[in-house]
Amino acid sequence: MDERPQFGDEFLVGIDEIDAEHRRLFDIAAQVYDSLDASDAAAAAVTRQAVAELLDYTKTHFTHEEALMEAAAYPELADHRELHNHLISQAHDMEMRVEFGDNYVPVELSHFLYNWLVRHIEVSDKKFGAFVAAQRGQ
Repeated sequence: MDERPQFGDEFLVGIDEIDAEHRRLFDIAAQVYDSLDASDAAAAAVTRQAVAELLDYTKTHFTHEEALMEAAAYPELADHRELHNHLISQAHDMEMRVEFGDNYVPVELSHFLYNWLVRHIEVSDKKFGAFVAAQRGQ
């Protein structure tokens, strides 16, 4: 399984409210990772609950992030929104597979979480942060 990503300064995008939301996403993802390490029925229920919470909070975060992008007239908003929609679709798929007890989900879910949290924030979200910083003259 991928090493659990930890929120650190390398994930800061420079927009305080987005950074706080990203920190919360890492916290929820940690609950998912913790639940994947156990294999009993109770752990499966915890995994389902954690994945549902992650999906719900992700939707809230993406909506907020996109609103900030729109307010900043971010030229890559459409592409970023498309990335968000793709991630939500993948997350829904993972949620369904968790719900139905797919045995391959733990490994795939850990890869998905790692790639989404780390790669998406490091590349796409940081690009938006740099755009906002340039607008502010920083």
